Amino acid sequence: MKKAFLYLSLSCLVVSCIKDKPAPPELPATPAVVEVPETPPAPEADSIPEPPPVPEVIKKTPPPVKKKVVTKKREDYKSLIFNVQLGINPGKKNWVLFKNGTYLVFPNNTAEKDAVRAAKKILSAHDGDIIFVEKSNFAKGWIASTPTGIYNYIERGAFGRRAPKSSRIEKKGIKNIAADKKELEIIHINNQ
Repeated sequence: MKKAFLYLSLSCLVVSCIKDKPAPPELPATPAVVEVPETPPAPEADSIPEPPPVPEVIKKTPPPVKKKVVTKKREDYKSLIFNVQLGINPGKKNWVLFKNGTYLVFPNNTAEKDAVRAAKKILSAHDGDIIFVEKSNFAKGWIASTPTGIYNYIERGAFGRRAPKSSRIEKKGIKNIAADKKELEIIHINNQ
């Protein structure tokens, strides 16, 4: 049985090899003429089909997060105004106070408009980090001052329970002055 299967498979193999052998090509007796089809005429400009419209991509954006803008009223700054007033010589009646405790003192005969304009100009021109800090005699906090006449009241409660190091107080004063320089928001004008 094995021998019969072997002879059968060999004969199939031989037959398949004979079939797969390519036959030599026959050459035509006469040369053939090959016809080239004509190219179709180019379409006119008006008949160019428009590409299909691209579907509009709609991006879903999350709704904007509304930030709570806390606007402080003048009453919210009463404590700051009072403490700054305690730190200024009572003979000095003209001064301008900014939102973060920065203030400038002017001569008593200075007009309010001039004091406001000068305070903004002086504070905008301030670019130094030189600051001197001293404990306020009457208020609970410190007064930071610059050589250019810019002052900043630093409240005691800004540091928590422990007594802060002088370097932290200086940094807080510099930060407050920089914030007021950026915002230039006046909360109190004291004049005669």
